[in-house]
Amino acid sequence: MFEKNTIWAYPTDTSFGLGVRSDDESGMEQMHALKQREVGKFFSLMVRDEAMLYEFAEVGDDRDWLGWFMEKPRTAIFAPTKKLSQSKYWPKEKVAFRICTIADIAQYIEVPVTATSANFSGEPSIYSVSEIQKKFGHQVKCYDEILELPIIPASEIWDFTERVPNQLR
Repeated sequence: MFEKNTIWAYPTDTSFGLGVRSDDESGMEQMHALKQREVGKFFSLMVRDEAMLYEFAEVGDDRDWLGWFMEKPRTAIFAPTKKLSQSKYWPKEKVAFRICTIADIAQYIEVPVTATSANFSGEPSIYSVSEIQKKFGHQVKCYDEILELPIIPASEIWDFTERVPNQLR
């Protein structure tokens, strides 16, 4: 799972997302075209665990980040470390991160993967593999060990790049 040049549909803690490796510029171009995203709409990134978050994001040591992400669906914006390759698919100074809370998926994350929702902008979230297959056919590979998810609202989004954290959603 998450090999280069492959777009994966996988369950997250909210809905199905689409993922490609952050070191796969060609895969991100394919996904950007597939999702028909406007220029400047960036991808968030999913990391395997708290250690990987520290590796790729400038996070403060003052919080149990894993616990914070596990408490409820959350996305956090941090300054990236130098280890995160630059890409036109996320800004240089602020990158949105999530920690994978589904162990079956986390085991496959070797480098950060994109965590964009599987739906098109303005459309409802996707909660089942059958909906993914109907929308994208063979353009994406589906992680199909989990066929359907409960309907859960979108994650909170917090910006930690300022002195005082700011909740954006």
